[in-house]
Amino acid sequence: MIANKFALIVLVLTILSGCAHYGAAQIVSMPSGAEVINLDDGTLLGVTPATVWWKDSGANRKNITVRFKKPGYKDKVTQFWLSMRHTSQVKALAEPQLIEVNIEESN
Repeated sequence: MIANKFALIVLVLTILSGCAHYGAAQIVSMPSGAEVINLDDGTLLGVTPATVWWKDSGANRKNITVRFKKPGYKDKVTQFWLSMRHTSQVKALAEPQLIEVNIEESN
């Protein structure tokens, strides 16, 4: 009986740990029109305002680091924690976290 309960607990934990988690961010810059670059892999995520999603196999939160680039403005690097609480991309995109960043003009 105890062995059966233990086996069931292990099975449930294995299934849950293998589930994908999704998170999304609505990234806004002031002024708008800045490129958003993922510093983990150098990919262009979009131009602000941009809604971007991530997938992770087991994290409840994901640390995201991005660079904002816009001609006539200083590059800005920012970091934020993204909640990975959703079970699908669609659900994550329906409730994105708002990330607002001010970028400064170049001198």
